[in-house]
Amino acid sequence: MAVSDLARVVQEFGGARRLLFRGQNVDMPLLPRIARIAQKKSISRDDLEEIERRMLNRFRKECVPLIRGRAPTTPWELLSVAQHQGLPTRLLDWTANALAGVWFAVSADPVADDAHGVLWVMSVPERYERSPTEADDSFSFKETFVFQPFHLDQRIVSQAGWFTAHKFSDRYGKFLPLTKIGQFKNNIRKFSIPAASFGDLRKGLRLMGVTQASMFPDLSGLCADIQADCIDSWRPLQTI
Repeated sequence: MAVSDLARVVQEFGGARRLLFRGQNVDMPLLPRIARIAQKKSISRDDLEEIERRMLNRFRKECVPLIRGRAPTTPWELLSVAQHQGLPTRLLDWTANALAGVWFAVSADPVADDAHGVLWVMSVPERYERSPTEADDSFSFKETFVFQPFHLDQRIVSQAGWFTAHKFSDRYGKFLPLTKIGQFKNNIRKFSIPAASFGDLRKGLRLMGVTQASMFPDLSGLCADIQADCIDSWRPLQTI
């Protein structure tokens, strides 16, 4: 895949009402991080919910001095900010920006020589897109759905962030990947990105203004971008 292929990818979805993108440098199921942790550690549903509530409660108490702008006031705002800052939640990150989706797939090299990245593209089913309210329990909802968070966090804005909120399946005793859930599985496609093309894609995205600094508009993002620009892409001068 090249950056120029994105137009073809989007065209394959015809007249889709809304497209969301998710890039991964490894090919793994569409599960939120807390679900992967629960499966790996064999954590029961009740214990997992207690852990989630404890983490979010501590985040609520301690995050305010570190937040720029308005602090989150509802459970869903708090969950959205926590997710974007790295806390394991039952939210899965998506972006409305196709270029950002590719960047997340190729920004870090594959974990193995024979690995490849993937770009997931989802045509959002209208039935499953909604805005959660304070009345909606952020740990117990009837079905997996898609929502756009409030722009409280600069990362959410810069990354054109959206989320899927994943319901725990009582029937199967675990979280299910999106590709195994009802109408979602018929509206998702996966495009493979060979590891050998990661470097060229990063160069192409940089020329289009998609960099670590633009995706993470803070000092850590700036420093990572400076390293990528000045060290990771460095090549010795050719002598004649």
